Amino acid sequence: SDYSHLSSTSSELSVEEAQDPFLVSIHIIADPGESQPLQEAIDKVLAWIHPDLPLFRVSERRACRRRRKPPKGAQPALAVVLFLQEEYGEEQILQLHRTLQQPPWRHHHTERVHGRFLPYLPCSQDFFTLAPGTPLWAIRPVHYGKEIVRFTVYCRHDNYADSLRFYELILRRSPSQKKVDFCIFPIFSNLDVDIQFSLKRLPCDQSPVPTDSSVLEFRVRDIGELVPLLPNPCSPISEGRWQTEDHDGNKILLQVLGGCLSVCVGDQKNRLALPQTL
Repeated sequence: SDYSHLSSTSSELSVEEAQDPFLVSIHIIADPGESQPLQEAIDKVLAWIHPDLPLFRVSERRACRRRRKPPKGAQPALAVVLFLQEEYGEEQILQLHRTLQQPPWRHHHTERVHGRFLPYLPCSQDFFTLAPGTPLWAIRPVHYGKEIVRFTVYCRHDNYADSLRFYELILRRSPSQKKVDFCIFPIFSNLDVDIQFSLKRLPCDQSPVPTDSSVLEFRVRDIGELVPLLPNPCSPISEGRWQTEDHDGNKILLQVLGGCLSVCVGDQKNRLALPQTL
């Protein structure tokens, strides 16, 4: 794997010293019996970018839960956007789009935007989801450069500046691109792929809804120094893992580097340590 040596050495280096492709990941909590098809669906889609990118882990809660119906027009707070090389041709991108139209995937909404995009890719503004309470997914053509996996957090309009400072603190870096309503943090880059984390400021009349069946996880160092700086309470939930919230109420897991959890990505112990209350 192009990433295995980086994963194993990241516990010995600071975030600034090592490009850690697993600095940001997403855990999805499924109902009993549903984790395998969801994991397989995610892995199949990610394989279009790279066959060995375990950025998502699906585990199961102990019992099914009753779900509250989200408000009409609710905007899930978390999204994953895959940027595919345009040079591969229309059919390659449309083939992946067809994959996202098959169960367990479902269409969520089509975004209306002003601006020019390729007329032969009407799918380029569609968003999909796997299950209630999980992130939105989208595919976009990229005209030049590498393919990209981008994690996006949608922020409440009034909380955008505070959220930016919060994630700068967690990631220990500044965004490489920054606008009044959007910013991008570089996470990892090699010859084939970029991994990015971004924030998107919503209009005043829209509010993000936390994805209650998924949670972002960040690898951190010096948890003792970090906790007093966070805006909300942060407490340990297992050996090597702490939980807090950002300004919009999104649950955040902090994985402390230096223990076995930092190198055992996706093993059974890793899954069992996830909070069952999501």
